[in-house]
Amino acid sequence: ILDDISPLRTISAATMAEPVHLFEIPDAIQYRSSQSSGEGSPGHNEFRGENRPSGARITFSLNAEGLPRPGETQPQQAAPGQGFQGGFGGGQPGSAGQRRRGPQVTVEISDADGGVIRTFRSPVTLGVNRIAWNLRRDGFRRPSAGQQQQQQQFGFQPSGPDVLPGTYGVKVKYGDHEATGSVNVLADPRYDIPMTDREAKLAAVMYAGSLQEVVADAVERIRSTRTEVETVLTKLRGERQAGGPSELAQAGRQLNTALTDLENKFWSPPGSGGQRVVRTDNVVRLIGRASGSLGSTWDAPTQAQHYRLQQAEAILQESLEEFNRLFAEDVVQFGRRGSPAGGLASDTPPTLGPPARLPDRLASCAKASLRTAGSRGCRPSEVWSAPAAQPPFPQSRRATRSETTPRRPDAGG
Repeated sequence: ILDDISPLRTISAATMAEPVHLFEIPDAIQYRSSQSSGEGSPGHNEFRGENRPSGARITFSLNAEGLPRPGETQPQQAAPGQGFQGGFGGGQPGSAGQRRRGPQVTVEISDADGGVIRTFRSPVTLGVNRIAWNLRRDGFRRPSAGQQQQQQQFGFQPSGPDVLPGTYGVKVKYGDHEATGSVNVLADPRYDIPMTDREAKLAAVMYAGSLQEVVADAVERIRSTRTEVETVLTKLRGERQAGGPSELAQAGRQLNTALTDLENKFWSPPGSGGQRVVRTDNVVRLIGRASGSLGSTWDAPTQAQHYRLQQAEAILQESLEEFNRLFAEDVVQFGRRGSPAGGLASDTPPTLGPPARLPDRLASCAKASLRTAGSRGCRPSEVWSAPAAQPPFPQSRRATRSETTPRRPDAGG
């Protein structure tokens, strides 16, 4: 699809001879689509043509040895705009083996302060290339059992929240060479949302993401400690076969059970659904509910959304208190007893805490509302009535139905 020929106006033998040349990037317009593509929406018989990827179109040329020429036989890749293989700055990961092969370019997006907010990679060829940035920030770290680290190793990095309208720096890097430029991100003209409201929404989303990253740190430490305990237990099994004591081994098994129970309070590990009753109130689920609600619009956060965040923070704080106690006492004690066997540190580890603390009354109210089955708990209207009980973000009015603007119907692809 020939939808942007502006690079042809400035292309020359000199630009093509540069190791990396970044052409001027046209303005990118944010928009929301109320309908996603797929067989379930609205029907499998609907024809959908190929549209250009949404977001900022980044066109650049490369001139370096080892780059394949366009059209040369290469590992199969996804169609343009579909995930990382097509050069889209976010989306669904494809085959790890396919993304792993071939030369790739690295793209960095920076804000007005120069801080890098988005980094992604894409396969490239000799000559002119075009990829797209989906106008989102980097995604937040999530608890994982190794899948996320593997995806990042293969070049896929999940995208996060939408950026605010403004000017952003773009850097394209290949090998030791790089080129820089900028792109203007324009707001969706169909929405009349004050910038202060969008800033408040982004602050709330970033806060929810920071809660999630604390959970990721906690889960990573739990899983690594459990592995270290298993290392000690493996060595103790050999000693026990030779007639050694089993008291330390029993303590190790009890500690691993406690670590597993603690992990289940933070999230539901892969495969846990068929082994035990999955907790519906674990921290990740609560953060996910808050994040999903916040990400549904660009409007200022509602009181209900603030309250969901406070519920998540209250349960996170409760879980972290148990986490810090277990590591400061049980883990350290076992490490000192098991240090001759090796594999576990005996020093007191640093404590983990949420990025911000809730007022005590709000925390207890949110916790009571979540824990009490069949009770209305503390309604948001009651929580927000007290002047001393302010949310962690500025309150803004909630948009009424009459203020809601129509969503853009999906044009395809």
